[in-house]
Amino acid sequence: MMQLFNHAPRTDHGILMKPSPNILFGLILLFTAIFAVTGPLVATEPGSLDGNVYATVLNGENDTLTFSDGLFHSELSAGSGHEKGEYTTVAEGDKILFEATTNSSDEGEYSWTGVIEGKAINGSYLYTQKGWFLFGDTSKKRHFKGSLKSE
Repeated sequence: MMQLFNHAPRTDHGILMKPSPNILFGLILLFTAIFAVTGPLVATEPGSLDGNVYATVLNGENDTLTFSDGLFHSELSAGSGHEKGEYTTVAEGDKILFEATTNSSDEGEYSWTGVIEGKAINGSYLYTQKGWFLFGDTSKKRHFKGSLKSE
């Protein structure tokens, strides 16, 4: 009599119904190694950088980046009408990663990302300038670096 359904695990067509313990161990080891190297990402309290002021260089020009009252401020971008913008932070080991956006109703938007490690700050911004009439928006990405200002 021919059997229509076989409920036993099949391996004759390359189908593996039960995972190998070696593969599971390898995956656990891989994820543990990745976590140990990168460290956990931990959300920080809002405003965790408040009171910090950094002297930076943007495109060969000196700038001051300020974190205060949960807001991020760049003196250079404020010169073109950009308002202060809220910032967010995440801790990764001894580093703090931040993001902020500053806007100008006439000029466009700066999207800032950076890493603070000790007294050093490094990062970049993407500036999207509003186009007019038939011309679309234009974007440019620039980098900055600097250090915490001493009081």
